[in-house]
Amino acid sequence: MKSIWFKKAGWMYVPVHPIGLLVTIACLAIDVWFFIVLDRHSHSVSDALINFFVYFSCVAFWWKWIAGKTS
Repeated sequence: MKSIWFKKAGWMYVPVHPIGLLVTIACLAIDVWFFIVLDRHSHSVSDALINFFVYFSCVAFWWKWIAGKTS
């Protein structure tokens, strides 16, 4: 039996299972941690955001892939 972790709502995915919520919280925590680490070593706001975009897009891709496979 396939467990459904996310529900597709338009172009978004909404977590409907505790594991889906855990995956979402973990991805948000990883993104916050990346931003804090990158901001500590950057010289300007644009420098921090440009470097953060690379990590954010990778984490967002994996979150969307998991959400798509388990919806």
